Amino acid sequence: MFIKFCALILSIALAAPVCSETKLPNLAVEDLNGRTLDLPSDLPGNPTIVFIAFKQNQQPLINAWVERLDLQAQTGLAWVELPVIGQGAALIRSVIDNGMRSGITSTAMRARTLTIYSNRRAFNTAMGISDMSQIYVALVEQNGTVRAMISGGVTEEKVDELRAAYE
Repeated sequence: MFIKFCALILSIALAAPVCSETKLPNLAVEDLNGRTLDLPSDLPGNPTIVFIAFKQNQQPLINAWVERLDLQAQTGLAWVELPVIGQGAALIRSVIDNGMRSGITSTAMRARTLTIYSNRRAFNTAMGISDMSQIYVALVEQNGTVRAMISGGVTEEKVDELRAAYE
C-alpha cells in the first residue's frame, strides 16, 4: 500500500508543470547618488539590462559587456549594475559606497549603480544563481520577470541571446 501511495505521489509530481519563472526579488536599494529605489518597479526601463556582480574584480567583465553593447550613461537602452555585497557589509556601507563613488565620478553612472546590502543567499536563490565567481546579465521587466539570464563574459553568442530576449 505504501509503495502504491509513493508511486502515485511521484507520478503526480512528475506530471505537474514546473514553474520556472525567475523574478527579481523586491528590494529597497540606494544608488550611489543616495536616491532610494524600490526594485524591480523602479528599474529605469521595461525591460532593463541588469548586470549582477559579487566581487570588485568582476567589474572589467561588466565593462566589456557595456562596451560591446555600446551602452551609454544617459541615453539608449536602460541598464543598471547591481553589486551584491551582502547584509553583513551593511555595517561598513558608507565606506563601501564612498569607495565606489570615488571611482565613479559621473552622476549618471552613479545613478546606474544600485548596491544590494541584503541576504546574498536569498537573492541568489530567487535569481537562480549558484556561482558567485561569475557575473550575470539579466533582462528584467519592471514587474520582476527575468526574460533572460546569461552568465560570464561577453561573447557574440551571448549578445545574440540577449538581443533575442529583448525583442
